[in-house]
Amino acid sequence: MEAVQNVLHKLHIGGSSGTAAPLREPTQDDLTALREKYEKAKQEQVFAFYDELSSTEKATLYQQLADINPEHINEITDKALNPPKRENNDKQSGLEPLPDSATASILDSKAEDIEKWYQSGLDLIAANKVAVVLMAGGQGTRLGSSAPKGCFDIGLPSKKSLFQIQAERIRRIEYLAHKKAGHKDDKKVVVPWYVMTSGPTRGPTEQYFEEHKYFGLEKENVIVFEQGVLPCISNEGKILLESKSKVGVYDIKRNYC
Repeated sequence: MEAVQNVLHKLHIGGSSGTAAPLREPTQDDLTALREKYEKAKQEQVFAFYDELSSTEKATLYQQLADINPEHINEITDKALNPPKRENNDKQSGLEPLPDSATASILDSKAEDIEKWYQSGLDLIAANKVAVVLMAGGQGTRLGSSAPKGCFDIGLPSKKSLFQIQAERIRRIEYLAHKKAGHKDDKKVVVPWYVMTSGPTRGPTEQYFEEHKYFGLEKENVIVFEQGVLPCISNEGKILLESKSKVGVYDIKRNYC
């Protein structure tokens, strides 16, 4: 689990789930340093309305801009807008379809193969080598709710949410793996659950899990983190503002700014 946490930190998509301290307007020295950084990258337009903002708005915009590396944005934007040409466009990439032996389906596999996979899976889980990653950044707007989809009552007779169903399955598979391995009670089988959210759904998701006591799972084994975002870029490679005090960001799930 520690290795995965380190990866999340390096990707800047982890972070503490605690309550963040109130933002404060930056000092003049901090603001000057950040402006120079953006001017060097020729992205100074993001400060166009800064002097018109309230103290809170200045603090919010400053924090958002401080978390963005404008030089890096320029690099990836240039690659997107000006993709390098291959020396030989007819040259084969070397990519080939996976062989049939690398894929399988339980729909047309032999019963003995399915059982072998099942038992191998339990062995790996018992050795604490398996984790679950859930992509849960969407809101249930099309279902008539602004809450995360995982919290939504989808009409099951049990009234269980999708989060609860998956939590119960994780608990069950931990129990089965523990039983198969013959572990004593003092040796736990843990399947860490990494729940990726968007900015708007992180708070409600964390609150939902806390209110339901993580559906019997250990709190430290349910890791909620936000998906990474990129600023919206114009066709000229400029970072775009959503408002005078906010950078427009790319919504990974919906594929628009």
